[in-house]
Amino acid sequence: MSLAESDQQLCQLLTTQFNQSGVRLQSQAYADLLRRSSWQQFWTLTFRPTKSGSNGSMHPEAADKAFRFFVSSINRSLYGRVWSKRSHCGIQWARGQEWHRDGRLHFHAVVAAPDEDINRLISRYEWHEFWYREFGRNRIEAPRSQMDITGYVSKYVSKGGEVDVSRNFGAWVPPKIDYSPRPEQGALITGDSGK
Repeated sequence: MSLAESDQQLCQLLTTQFNQSGVRLQSQAYADLLRRSSWQQFWTLTFRPTKSGSNGSMHPEAADKAFRFFVSSINRSLYGRVWSKRSHCGIQWARGQEWHRDGRLHFHAVVAAPDEDINRLISRYEWHEFWYREFGRNRIEAPRSQMDITGYVSKYVSKGGEVDVSRNFGAWVPPKIDYSPRPEQGALITGDSGK
């Protein structure tokens, strides 16, 4: 092996290690940022193939619009038609975008309401059914601890996903919530609704 080839291999190795280190640092930074808030729900939102393009994947812009429509519908339900004019501008969220092995897009998100624990304000079952009817499978659940939240969205950075936040992210601090087990946590809302 020539010196030039050896140098090239070393450069490739260093680049790979630097990129992996950068992803780890970015993932840790998101975890630290998300740890600052008392997130009240985890969401995993997928799209059924009939809502997808020819290759089975929903276009990222269409998926983003679907997500924002869902958030807007919840805000409208909680705070009325002009929810965006309120001082808090509705619920806050942070969202990780991930691609399935089969190439289909889905979202993982953490969510909080400005005034009270969102789990006491809305029916998770109702919103689970709403997403299922409109877009596909989903999972909406309350976290068991703040530690559950730390890596929930940030781990998707390390898988090559993107993280996005609501425009009111950081504008207010969500109320502290009680992470003690709730009766409804035994039966998580998931899947196909048996339809």
